[in-house]
Amino acid sequence: MRIAELVIENFRNLAMVELRPGPGVNFITGPNASGKTSLLEAIHFLARVRSFRTTRPQQLVRHGSDALLVRASLAESQVRLAVRWSANGTQVRINGEDVRTLSSLARFLPVQVVNAESQRILLDGPQVRRSFLDWGLFHVEQSYYDSWRRYDRALRQRNLALRSKDARLSKSWEPELALQAAALTRYREDFIALLKKTAEPLLADWLPDESIDFEYRRGWPQSKSLEQAYTEGRERELELGYSLYGPHRADLLVRASGMEAQHRLSRGQQKLLAIAMLLAAAAVMHEDNPTILLIDDLPAELDVTRRKHVLDQLQRIDAQVFITATDPAALPVAREQARWFHVEHGRYREVV
Repeated sequence: MRIAELVIENFRNLAMVELRPGPGVNFITGPNASGKTSLLEAIHFLARVRSFRTTRPQQLVRHGSDALLVRASLAESQVRLAVRWSANGTQVRINGEDVRTLSSLARFLPVQVVNAESQRILLDGPQVRRSFLDWGLFHVEQSYYDSWRRYDRALRQRNLALRSKDARLSKSWEPELALQAAALTRYREDFIALLKKTAEPLLADWLPDESIDFEYRRGWPQSKSLEQAYTEGRERELELGYSLYGPHRADLLVRASGMEAQHRLSRGQQKLLAIAMLLAAAAVMHEDNPTILLIDDLPAELDVTRRKHVLDQLQRIDAQVFITATDPAALPVAREQARWFHVEHGRYREVV
């Protein structure tokens, strides 16, 4: 879905913002520290009830206030979403009714962030890439979350047994783990195949001199079943007190011309690759519900040509997009092809 109306109260330096974004590309321009990123962060907070910049929600409340509120009306529906946070707790509402399962909120408003941290998908450890796969599959495959939840529960119980040196109890959880691991692996491999197919045209255009490949490592030796890995590694696992094998140890390897992408590509090329992966994931997720793209400081580390490649693609896809930049001239898009907003000192106005 798309946001038709957005209201933000006491979020960072935004005292009160009322915005009616367009259904396609929306540009947010203004000086540094004026409130551009805060708007993206507020949308993300509404969708996931957490920030992409901090794990401490109290840091989001405007100085001098004791609570924040973000609410939105969604286009093409009668859905209204709201999240309020204060020291007393978090209140989430859908159409005026309190909800406790945050997954309901996320399904209404899937968001994807592209910012300076996006390259972490290439630079950081496997956990970041697993989260990328899990978040995409949460929106693509309805039964994935149930399999993941069952696997996670069984894994926690097995790890408790391993820490207690209880070989018999740890073994009792292995059939459930193997069953759910098979499902998770199948879902992830299918998602990566779709991701690769969707990203290939972008990568051929954006990185024509590089051959980009994705490889999924499932989290245990390819030559063995998970049950065999458990049997052969049981003594070591009992010694360590945790499970060494399974989808929780999986990774998505990204290579450029046969080398790890982070070692082969420049910073600008890495950003293009990360953007291509995120846009491809958004396209795969789009079938049930269009993803909202939050792109912070697009011009950073991208020259004019690469910037234009990305902007051209963003105008072609069927998604609501919010893009920030300090200088409107750094965004080579005709005025009528997007909706433009300017912000200074936390105050927004539409530029027409």
